[in-house]
Amino acid sequence: MYLINVRLRAPEIEGRLAPPGGRMSAREIRRLLLVLAEPEEGLEHVYGEERAGGVDLGLFIRRPNLDAAESAAARLCGRCLDGVPELAGWSLLGCGTDLVLALARFETSGGQVCQRPAIAAR
Repeated sequence: MYLINVRLRAPEIEGRLAPPGGRMSAREIRRLLLVLAEPEEGLEHVYGEERAGGVDLGLFIRRPNLDAAESAAARLCGRCLDGVPELAGWSLLGCGTDLVLALARFETSGGQVCQRPAIAAR
């Protein structure tokens, strides 16, 4: 089983992040992911925490290797963001085991996402 870290960015309204009370909570996003997960994606558990800029998630995924787990997490998050109207405007900033490093690079690279090639941010 692999722990895949995911960071979702909340939508902006007139150039500012939507206030936490006006957007979907981490708890609601966790429930959505559990409902939308396909059996072959191997999602076992989801942890979620709200941040000022959105939501951080920990997806516990049972797959044969790390690349398969990261790909399953990215697919699931993409399906959730694309298929749930309440998540319109949300974006996937990071998805992988090295999220802290990826986010540090993101913040220092002028917004260019730096991740492993198998995991493309939206």
